[in-house]
Amino acid sequence: MADDVVGGQVADLRTECEGQARKNRFRRQFWRLTHAALGLPAAVLAGISGATGLSSADARIPAAVLALVSAGLSAAIAFLKLEVHQRAAHARRRAYLALGVEARFALTRAASSGEPVPLTSYRNLLERRRMIIAGQLDELVQRIAVEEGPADAAASE
Repeated sequence: MADDVVGGQVADLRTECEGQARKNRFRRQFWRLTHAALGLPAAVLAGISGATGLSSADARIPAAVLALVSAGLSAAIAFLKLEVHQRAAHARRRAYLALGVEARFALTRAASSGEPVPLTSYRNLLERRRMIIAGQLDELVQRIAVEEGPADAAASE
């Protein structure tokens, strides 16, 4: 097994998947915090500007400034599409975790049989990795569902 070059590459891929999953977890947290950091002040400033504008005629200018700042923060949220980034990072994290499990499974299967990891398994894992990098997560899920059809599910039970 020491001369299993493909197995070494699969092990490296598994390590890479763990790192990418961790990075995407942090990315999701970043976008979530950014959303809160922009959204909460926008909502508070909108409420304050409304109350200030209704309190007296002299408070129109401060109310207008607060409303403009609130609108700017809301526009930033819409422009940055923070929720889209959160969902994408979460989906990539899940995809990398699943790819890491597949790589671990290929290594375990090879170790239990005493044979090297088949090159076709490594190619399949690399194709899945390419699809994750390209953002083709929906196609990847469909491909996995087709590969693991009803016959495979019945055999595993």
